[in-house]
Amino acid sequence: MTIKMTMTMNNSEAHHESHHEGSDQPTPNPGVTTTFYLMRHGECEGGQILRGHTDVSLSENGRIQMFDAIEVADISFDHIISSPLRRCCEFALRLYLKREVPLKLEDGFKEMNFGDWDGETLESLYQTSAGPIEAYWKNPWASTPPDGETMLDFEARIDRAWESMLNQHRGESLLLVTHAGVIRHLMARALGVSGAAGFYTQLSLAYAAIVKITVYTTAQGTHFPQLHWG
Repeated sequence: MTIKMTMTMNNSEAHHESHHEGSDQPTPNPGVTTTFYLMRHGECEGGQILRGHTDVSLSENGRIQMFDAIEVADISFDHIISSPLRRCCEFALRLYLKREVPLKLEDGFKEMNFGDWDGETLESLYQTSAGPIEAYWKNPWASTPPDGETMLDFEARIDRAWESMLNQHRGESLLLVTHAGVIRHLMARALGVSGAAGFYTQLSLAYAAIVKITVYTTAQGTHFPQLHWG
């Protein structure tokens, strides 16, 4: 405490002297920090399928997983942003009614559109399209599901929604209810990583997992994201 007070006095004296020398500089703006809690949806109905845009509800266990995770995390937030797909937005709506926190649905945070593979079981895909699906898992930037969304388009869509959310809610705390693919991309982005297939195939992200990312924005508008682990 003594050191902090001494530094404050020295800064004040320096400013006083510069003022008398004719250098009237404004006090710097320290910037603001925006906090994001990224929450994956819980277990879903429909079994082991490649969901993507396939719109299925949470199972009863999935609903319990999400509410339990929120209670254990003991977090507060000013807004809820949710993917409009049912496995996300049905929980977000219940949470909105329970906590009376503003809710917005955002298309940009939908899961990847897997095209002709969307909604198919993984077992059937490996029986009919083993080669293409293996190539996709290995390098999704070089291979796209038939009639599906390219990885570059998927990431660009998320980035646009993220930038919009950050600009609209700067300095606030937000809960983003979304999908594993979206969260993995945002984690990679926070770490400055691009084109790393391991974030999608080797990074485990449990149902109802909550990941925290903070973004410090300077007075000049430069963003410094930080991924909080554990």
